[in-house]
Amino acid sequence: MSQPDPTVSLEAVYARTPDIVPRQIAGDTILVAVRGELARLERIFVLNSVGEHVWAVLDGKRTVQDVTGSVCETFDIDEATALADVSEFLADLEDAGLASVVHSDR
Repeated sequence: MSQPDPTVSLEAVYARTPDIVPRQIAGDTILVAVRGELARLERIFVLNSVGEHVWAVLDGKRTVQDVTGSVCETFDIDEATALADVSEFLADLEDAGLASVVHSDR
């Protein structure tokens, strides 16, 4: 089982980068940069169903713990697995410039 990313605090609040929009293409959800530096990148970000859910709830108000709880309820998975998946995904989004921490107790 994977471990939560230690750089992601349970109390951190993440928000989507405003110039990124999700698009449904051939049954896949793809994140598309519409402006700014990311629009010049030649990268495609494809989300699975959990990624779609996490992306949808990154509203700049919910903590990582809240997002993890939402994933547990929606996908009927245990908290440890959800936390590991959510924290890894958030770290990946942050590394790619697709989301950022708007508040953290760290």
